[in-house]
Amino acid sequence: MKIELAYAESTLTLDIPPSIQVDVFSPTAVQNPLGVDAFLNGFLQAGGDRFLSGDPPLIVVNDGYRNTPTATILQWLDQLHPGIVDSARYLISTGAHTAPTEEHYDKIFRRLWERVRDNVSYHNAGDRSSMTSVGRDSLGGEVWVNSAVLENKKILVIGSVEPHYFAGFTGGRKAIFPGLTDIDTVARNHNLANSLKAAPLKLAGNPVAEHLDSLMAKLDSDKFFGIQIVTDSRQQIAGLFFGRLSTAFRNATSIAEKIYTRQVFKRYDVIICEVLPPLDKNLYQAQKALENCQTAVREGGTIIIVSACEEGVGSEHFFQLADRWDRRANRPKDGRQHFGSHKLSRVISIGKRVDIRLHSTLPDDIARHVFYEPLDNLQLFLYSTGKECENYHLAVVHDAANMVLKIEND
Repeated sequence: MKIELAYAESTLTLDIPPSIQVDVFSPTAVQNPLGVDAFLNGFLQAGGDRFLSGDPPLIVVNDGYRNTPTATILQWLDQLHPGIVDSARYLISTGAHTAPTEEHYDKIFRRLWERVRDNVSYHNAGDRSSMTSVGRDSLGGEVWVNSAVLENKKILVIGSVEPHYFAGFTGGRKAIFPGLTDIDTVARNHNLANSLKAAPLKLAGNPVAEHLDSLMAKLDSDKFFGIQIVTDSRQQIAGLFFGRLSTAFRNATSIAEKIYTRQVFKRYDVIICEVLPPLDKNLYQAQKALENCQTAVREGGTIIIVSACEEGVGSEHFFQLADRWDRRANRPKDGRQHFGSHKLSRVISIGKRVDIRLHSTLPDDIARHVFYEPLDNLQLFLYSTGKECENYHLAVVHDAANMVLKIEND
């Protein structure tokens, strides 16, 4: 049996030995994707036309690390309200990510970029001069938000909803928190992911998701109007949800779960996780695949992340934090939680149960530095382990950074 995996803008073909039992999982592709008519009808029914009347809104959009069809949505809005694309202001929700590149701007806005570029800005989580304090959170820290959120009377949030490995789902509130907040608030939120109660698909009882909800409660919810999109495995639009941001988000999660979740009834000896662009660009993003699939690996089994990581680890701070990590105690040597701590602690926690391997373009010493064991020859690994094991069960997960394997009764 041959399996093809996307890798480094090419294809990696694996020949699976006949002795290995293989299950292949992929996100669902919808038969009848939604188009402009469904968008216009849904938007109007939710009161979007009234929302856009009068002064143009601030439009908050995802950065280049999401496959959100932002440009398509803007083109459809322009059909409904000619000129809205040119008159609106845009704020890119970057969170703690780096500033957008020209490639990212092109991906977000496509052929609209030249029309909107003078009205586009992006959030810098380290620049408090661009933010305003909205008080303290339940953890005792001061919370800052991009001042444009407070200065604008109406904010249109265009986002996509997929499973998220520690916030439950992307989308909705994540465009604002952590998307438009300060780095310290991002760190406090993300460090709640040291708890494995923070998991994909989980909102209730998830400390990260509940903290995000408490942060959003500090803002006037009436000023936000959400366009929340669910896309399928072919990047076709499978769901469109409108209205109050929290409601549109919650409604979108049910469709996202159907498309990106597979129920499995056994644990596998090996799971191969294919990471697709743009999440394959660096290891910081590719970790989503590890988190989404690791519970479906048996104790002592192996999970293999296939991700080119051509931009490297993805965070110099994250890389340097590993220098100061007590691996035995699984915590920073100074005992303090830092931004990125959750990434390292979760890899070590998972690595105590399963063998974590990485097939990438990263140098071996770089991968090991952040607790991944490099695997150069994936084909040889399958042949050698296949000879050693009877009843060898392998799972291949396409688009694993979005796809979740859910064990029955977990």
